[in-house]
Amino acid sequence: MKADSLKLLLLGAIAFAAVCVFATPAGAQSGVLIPSSVKDTADESILALTEMTVSVKVDRQLARTRVMQIYANRTQNPIEGTYVFAVPATASIADFAVWDGDVRIPGVILERRTARAIYEEIAARAIDPGLLEQEGEEEAPTAFTVKVAPIPAFGTKRIEIEYTELLSIDDLQSYYSFPLKPSQYGEQAIGHLRIDVEILSGFPLTGFNAKGGQFPVAIDREEELAFASHFEGTSVVPNQDFAFSYGIAVPESRLDVIAYRSPERISPAELRDPALADRQADGYFQATALFNQAGRAPGVGASGSKPRSVLFVLDTSLSMSGEKLDRAFEAMQGLLGSLTPADRFNVVLFNDDVALLGSEPATGTPDNVERALAFVRASYLSGGTDFRGALDSALKAAEALPDVDGGRVIVLVTDGNPTLTTVQTKQIVDGFRESNDRGPKARLNIFGIGADTRIGLLAELARSSRGLFVWSRETDSLEFRLKAFVSKISMTPFDNVRLAIEGGGTYQVYPDSGTTGFDGSAVQFFGRYRQPGQASFRLTGTSDRGNINLSAGLLLPDRDATHGEIPRLWARARVDALLADIELNGENEASIAEIIALSKRYKFVTPYTSFLAAPRSLLRPRTIRPGDPVLRVATDPSVTSVVAVFPFGLVKPLVFLKDEGVWETRFLAPTDMRDGQYACRLVMTDASGRSFEELKRFRIDSRPPRLEASIEPGSTRAGSDVRILVRADADARWISARLFGASPVRIAWDSGSKANVGLLHIPAELPAGTYTIQITAEDFARNGAVTEATLEVLPR
Repeated sequence: MKADSLKLLLLGAIAFAAVCVFATPAGAQSGVLIPSSVKDTADESILALTEMTVSVKVDRQLARTRVMQIYANRTQNPIEGTYVFAVPATASIADFAVWDGDVRIPGVILERRTARAIYEEIAARAIDPGLLEQEGEEEAPTAFTVKVAPIPAFGTKRIEIEYTELLSIDDLQSYYSFPLKPSQYGEQAIGHLRIDVEILSGFPLTGFNAKGGQFPVAIDREEELAFASHFEGTSVVPNQDFAFSYGIAVPESRLDVIAYRSPERISPAELRDPALADRQADGYFQATALFNQAGRAPGVGASGSKPRSVLFVLDTSLSMSGEKLDRAFEAMQGLLGSLTPADRFNVVLFNDDVALLGSEPATGTPDNVERALAFVRASYLSGGTDFRGALDSALKAAEALPDVDGGRVIVLVTDGNPTLTTVQTKQIVDGFRESNDRGPKARLNIFGIGADTRIGLLAELARSSRGLFVWSRETDSLEFRLKAFVSKISMTPFDNVRLAIEGGGTYQVYPDSGTTGFDGSAVQFFGRYRQPGQASFRLTGTSDRGNINLSAGLLLPDRDATHGEIPRLWARARVDALLADIELNGENEASIAEIIALSKRYKFVTPYTSFLAAPRSLLRPRTIRPGDPVLRVATDPSVTSVVAVFPFGLVKPLVFLKDEGVWETRFLAPTDMRDGQYACRLVMTDASGRSFEELKRFRIDSRPPRLEASIEPGSTRAGSDVRILVRADADARWISARLFGASPVRIAWDSGSKANVGLLHIPAELPAGTYTIQITAEDFARNGAVTEATLEVLPR
């Protein structure tokens, strides 16, 4: 047997369920600090919200919301509280911090296994950190909770949170909502509330409308491509959410392209790997196509709708119970209510069996719609979910629908959690595609409901028939999302929408296959480029009502940091593409490693990473449990069993993975094992019963790299660069530095300085003050270390 036949792989353990991620009720406020002495409600006689600022900046549809809250302890004793922040369904947390006096304690993105280990260790010391992670590979985070302590007697506690979400465009309108109205946590009065809104667009803006009457805004700026307003009030007791909409005024379809490149942050001289330096220095671009083929005004729906043939399919399995059922019926009411007498429709209910409203399609008259709703009301939840069988039955029922202009449409309302026949995404998607391709074809549009919605499966199903997929938590308001969904499924979409680019050496452009677009809506592409210079962009698509052909030119910049969010949006699109591939074809080490790296660099949660907020002193260089390694052994084909005997007394049989041709087992290395090299004895048995032994060695390394950081100069003005020097142990494989509100920069070895060096650009709009630069490092054993340095930004 070859000496290199055994491999030790440290893989992230991804099967843990989160213990501190909670579902939140409909309309839950964003940011509530609940005193520990009161179980479930805010109490201003104990903890009063004295100050709250909300900054909403929408740049090319990316909304970045920053929230700052100051709570006052009204008692004579130090107390603790639980902070709960409801994460919007389409958003991801970008930053979180609690202030301890003058010290800002930020959160960090860590590999899921590492974050869970640190969380459990800190929690065991009666200090509750905050942890945001996905409960499963398919599920989205629902709420971020963190124990805040201590809050000094008659003192204050400052909390900051930031999240981003990409706002959709429907009927040439966009909608934004910030939850403020009371929920199960009770009424929360605000001593002083300031909300600032800034909207920047590549298309002309029109019709800004603040919803409701509680938050009247004052307009600060109103231009063709920019708008700004604010609300300010004292002793505010919210009874509604702060929400607004705005229109996009384009007389015809248009293509808008912007780019970002900041190579001064990472140069080849600063990296040991020149190839990596080249990739990191490459630029990013965002291309947005806004469709208005009909020349409509914002908010005006499509006119002259033609008769439709629609099959509505509702999941009535037991997983749709509780609030999911309420939202599902609300969705069915909206969908059925959109029918006209010229439409033909039918309804299918499914669980482990299938029920059909009628043997023949019905017309969309009010009487038939009411009969369909009564059919839905009379149903009851039971059994499991035979997804494959339900889709086959839906296609068969759709055959009876008349073939109208726009084709046959299936609308599926479900949480997408199959339990019977098969649960494998690839089998379900391939089976549906094959059956649908045999004809007559139907377009599958899916409305997912539930925090546990199996997003990957439903997205692939919709994509397989060039359909539409949207989803909502059972706790969310469906009004705007459902209205947009109904509008789109009533249209003839644009198929095979693609972006072709000449010049710039572009690569990793997402979506990377033909996608679907709708009139009055937008499609966005994100990609990278190698060479600055002139580039031409051409977007094409097909439709029964005419093809799409849009073009735009852009001088890809050598240096332009104006649109700093583009790298993060590209990273999210890249991760989504990798997760979609994993959903269909299974996991692989390279994809998982890239997902983890991108998540850490750009700060968003994935199935393989978590967001952890804890006192910085508990995340400084420390001993981290060696974790949950995987032992893999490649052997001769004659070997029938392998048993590993570890030096700490553990004996583990290995399991043969037929698809990969290796033996594997997981083992937990004791936390008290000292760092160093250890021998593992392998006992192998072949088909004839003969036994063999081999010794293989592995290394335990639990000590994080030591860091010493300095900034040159220690004070500067906004818009300039500072030099960051970091001295670290030789086994540090990467180091990065980050200023709150800016993208992280790579710190790498510079032989001339005999230190790790990086250049950090201070944003020109940054106010004067003292800021903390966070330096993060990781060694080859994935031990993490964090240190901080202080920078003074001088008045301009």
